Amino acid sequence: MLAHMLNNAIPLLVTVASDAPPGEPEGQDSLGFIDSFVAASQLQLAIYWPLILLMALAIWHSGVWERRVIREELSDEVGRSVTAAEYREILNDRMLRTRRIDSDRSHVSAALANAQNELAFRKRRVKDEGDDPQMDTLVMGWREDIRRLREIL
Repeated sequence: MLAHMLNNAIPLLVTVASDAPPGEPEGQDSLGFIDSFVAASQLQLAIYWPLILLMALAIWHSGVWERRVIREELSDEVGRSVTAAEYREILNDRMLRTRRIDSDRSHVSAALANAQNELAFRKRRVKDEGDDPQMDTLVMGWREDIRRLREIL
């Protein structure tokens, strides 16, 4: 909020600090569109860099958490909802990469990988609530979806 307030106050501060009378911006004729655009972008970056850094850190932390949950929750699904080769890919999964199971049928492959990830997240949610994932209907539903997608693949 402080950065936004500062951003809104900058034109007033610049006007007060300049010697130009109100209503006559100083140096308006000398700045072209590109120069104005670059100067405004640099100013925005200077004001918002802490927030941008904070968002980047939050996104990175979220990605690390997601991969850890997927690895942990799918470890006991090897042979059932995940093959051994797929689990090796899950263990080797890194940031900014999308795991694919079969490159020839990318839409089915993406749906299968997504279903496996959703299964992992659902299992974690059920465990966090203190219930048994083996008895959860959504967990069973995700396993059934994975089975059907394997038949298509």
